[in-house]
Amino acid sequence: MKRFSFSLQKLLDLREFREKEAEIQLGKAIASRDAIQQDLEDVARKRHESAASRVGGLPVQDLLAIERYISRLDKKKDSLLEDLAAAELVVEQRRAAYLEATKDRQILTKLREKKEASWRKDYLADEASILDDISNSRLNT
Repeated sequence: MKRFSFSLQKLLDLREFREKEAEIQLGKAIASRDAIQQDLEDVARKRHESAASRVGGLPVQDLLAIERYISRLDKKKDSLLEDLAAAELVVEQRRAAYLEATKDRQILTKLREKKEASWRKDYLADEASILDDISNSRLNT
């Protein structure tokens, strides 16, 4: 009996490729989102340090400089929050694309497994039949 071959193997390979590509794109989107979150944490840390440095005894010019710096950090925080919201949307879109690609690949994988199981069952039945014929031919002679 001939070896098992899956007639849709090329399509399965293509879907596996698309799944891997979707996984890579999801990873990039998550990395981008995490970088923005890290920037937000840095801004929060800098703001806290600057606010703590406003202890009494500083000249007015230094206090004004600190206040302007804190104001600039607040604006940067607002901008980063907007970027983070956009990055979250991209992550969700990429996650949905990845899940869809995985589902498409799994459908063909299950079909391949069923066809291979059926082929194996037929192969074993044919092999058993051949062995029975050989056994019967020895008994008849």
